[in-house]
Amino acid sequence: MNKDEKKISFEEDIGKKASWIKKWRKKGILWETVIIVGAIGWMVALPMVIGGYLGGYLDKNVETDMGGTSWTISLIVLGLFIALYSVWKVFIYKK
Repeated sequence: MNKDEKKISFEEDIGKKASWIKKWRKKGILWETVIIVGAIGWMVALPMVIGGYLGGYLDKNVETDMGGTSWTISLIVLGLFIALYSVWKVFIYKK
């Protein structure tokens, strides 16, 4: 393959990739996907972080008779269940 053939092949390859990107941009698929992934990230992270902070506060300031119960772990797991439910309700169970 000589230089000119490589150049034409390279230009065709770039043209194919550019048309694919233009199609995605035209449809809005790229930004729609980014927005959905970001929303799911916040919906999962926020309840777990709030549960962690609240559990840490309860572990430091509230004494319980159960002894080794960790409020932090319990509330992080509760936050995970709340997050999974909210993602399911918003994105999967569309009624």
